[in-house]
Order: sequence, then structure tokens, then C-alpha cells
Amino acid sequence: MLIRLGFSAPDRAELAEAATRPEARREIELAIARRALADRLTSATVLAAGVAHELNNPLAYVAANLAFVAERAARVAELLSGAPRTPEDADLVTQLVDATRDAQGGAERMRSIVRDLKTFALARADDARPRPIDVRPLLDSCLNVAWSEIRKRAELVRDLAPVAPVLGDEARLSQVFLNLLLNAAQSIPGGRPEGHRIRVSTGTRPDGRVAVEVRDTGAGIAPEHLHRIFDPFFTTKEPGGGTGLGLSICHAVVTSLGGRIEVESVPGKGSVFTVLLAPAAPAEAREAGFPTPPPVPRRARILVVDDEPLVGTVLRRTLSEHEVTVVGSARIALERLTAGERWDVILSDLLMPEMSGMDLYRAVAARDPGLSRRFVFLTGGAFTPAARAFLEQEGVEWLEKPFDAAALRNAVLRRAGTAGP
Repeated sequence: MLIRLGFSAPDRAELAEAATRPEARREIELAIARRALADRLTSATVLAAGVAHELNNPLAYVAANLAFVAERAARVAELLSGAPRTPEDADLVTQLVDATRDAQGGAERMRSIVRDLKTFALARADDARPRPIDVRPLLDSCLNVAWSEIRKRAELVRDLAPVAPVLGDEARLSQVFLNLLLNAAQSIPGGRPEGHRIRVSTGTRPDGRVAVEVRDTGAGIAPEHLHRIFDPFFTTKEPGGGTGLGLSICHAVVTSLGGRIEVESVPGKGSVFTVLLAPAAPAEAREAGFPTPPPVPRRARILVVDDEPLVGTVLRRTLSEHEVTVVGSARIALERLTAGERWDVILSDLLMPEMSGMDLYRAVAARDPGLSRRFVFLTGGAFTPAARAFLEQEGVEWLEKPFDAAALRNAVLRRAGTAGP
């Protein structure tokens, strides 16, 4: 949450004074919430140009490779129909394989970027449900999103040693790490990245706490300001350059998870922010993930429910070893299930018009709880509060679009393994 959209200095002074009056505290809390939302939107704006650049590069070669594949596949069709061969046809298969692999690589790169951005989806703090989290991939996502700002100002050093999972919330912790990374970058003047360094590291303290350290060679913080940097509305930025809420919110998030933030700084030499988090209990850490899928030797019957026809087509193609039926709406699926048709696995989109996948699941669970255990949900990540609550409370299995083929097949095997004969 990089603070840019700010209160003026008089506004901050007035708010700080008002904070001492109990009757004004609620208004101040609302003001903070509004500024925090504006702050996150502003951070997204700052990063948008860099992210667009990161997406356009792989998109360019994905589009070019797919155009090449379409062109050469047309030539394959001509050859299969009896057209005479030419010298250019000798390595046609190799060309198609190479172009397809390149396109897959680009698509995977774009999927990774989109996944990283989803981490920062707006979420209310009281929606957070702590769970075991490996901070290293979370930091990788934050670094990927912040890279467009970092690379203009400093060299980046990653030293992400293995650490125990921590109990936390991905969205809120990612806001903390992204804020610290962007603050580190912006403490360094642009134009000479080879002369500065930002180092991100993970480690374990002697007391068992997981430590995430962000070290920079920026401007540093004056000693007389260090004890105030987590105070609401305190900022050393120019008027209009910050609300003074960014580090305060970071501090609140970390302490709410039972952790703390330590700061060391030397003016002119840089700063070190260390986030200390308690490790998850062993039993909690084991809860993450699903068990290894059981072997399913037989051909499973799969019902795909998705309002996007091309998604249904690619699912049928990907799961061609099974018997796949595709319907375009949850209502049609419910009619067929109510009529007595049986499937081993139900792959359903989460959010659809008229009737959602959540509504379909609840209707099926009310009639046949055993059948509801065969659902796997697919989602593009457009989570509403209701959708987030559904995925958390129902404990259903779900995959994000675009999905990985191996993960999809494993999810199908897991659900088919509960189906019985």
C-alpha cells in the first residue's frame, strides 16, 4: 500500500488532534478506511504501466506463434489431402511443436503475472481467515509486481531461504510486503540502478519466528523520526505526497497476526525493515493442500458446467480419456441431475448468470450430499465476498482459470475417487 494520495499537513494535524476526542474516533476510522482504499487504488495505478509492459511481451510472441501454428496447420491439412510436398515441409512437425511450446511458455508467463496481481484483490480485513502460508512464493509475487519500480532504481538481490509456514492471510501480508518493497524503491533516486541495492531475504530467528527482511541503500530515516514512523498520519514526504497511513496499516496487519516489525535506519545509507511472524503449528501446516489422488483405473463420467463454450471445448479436449458432457448453464445441469443422470465428477464454473455454480452446489447438496462431494469449481478469480465465503466455508475443491492440465486431471481423479462404483 504505497501512500501517495494524501492529506495536507494541516489535515493531518487536525486529524491527529481529533483522535484524542472519543466522539470523533468513528469518523477518523472511516476516513482511514477511505484513504486506505484510495491508497491501494493509487498503488495499482503506479504499477499498471509496468505490468502492461510485462504482459505485452509474452502476449506478442503468444499471438505470433499461434498465427504461425494456424498457418502451418493449414499446410498440414493440404498435405493430408494429397498436395505435393515441398522442401519447406521437411521440418513442418518440428516447427509446429516448437511454436506451440513457445506459445505455452508465454501463456504460462502471463498466467503467473495475473496470479500475482490477484493476490492484491481488494478484501475487507474482517473477511481474512488466517491459514498456513509459505512466505517465499508470496514474496516472489510481490517482487514481480513491484519489479517495474525497483529496476529503475536499484539492483535486486533475492535470498529466500526455506522457512516454516506462517499463519496469516495472503492478501493482507502481500499488502505489507508490497508496501515495504515500494517504499524501499522510492527511497532511492531513479536513474542509476547499478549504484543501489534492494535485498529481500527470509530466515528463522533463534526463537523460531520467521523473519522477512527488506534492506535498501536509500535515503534512510532521521533518528528523531524513527519512533514515529508507525504513527497514523505521520509522514516525512512532501505535502500531498503521502497520508502517513501506509506503515501504520502495515504495523496493524502484522501485529494482528501476532507478529511485529523492526526497523533500523541510517540517514544517507539506507533502511532495514524486518517483519517477524510466528510459524504455524505443525498440525496447521499439514492442512494445506489436498491428498495425493487415488488411482482410478476406470473411465470417469464428467459433467462440465460453464457458460463459456470455448472453456467447455478445451475441458473436453484436455480430459479426452474420460467421458465428458458439457452444458452451458447451471440450470440445465440441475435439470439433468434432478432427472436422475449420474456423473462421477462435476466441473462447474463458480460465477455464472441466472444461476451460479454455488447455487447449483447448494441445490445438489440439499438433495444428495454424496453427489455434492464430487464438485470441482473453476473460477476466473472474480471473487465476490459471497464467493470467497463459499469457498472457505464449504471446503470445496477449486482451480483458478487458466488452469494447469495436470492439476485439473489430479482434481478429477480425487473427486472420482469418492464416487464409488
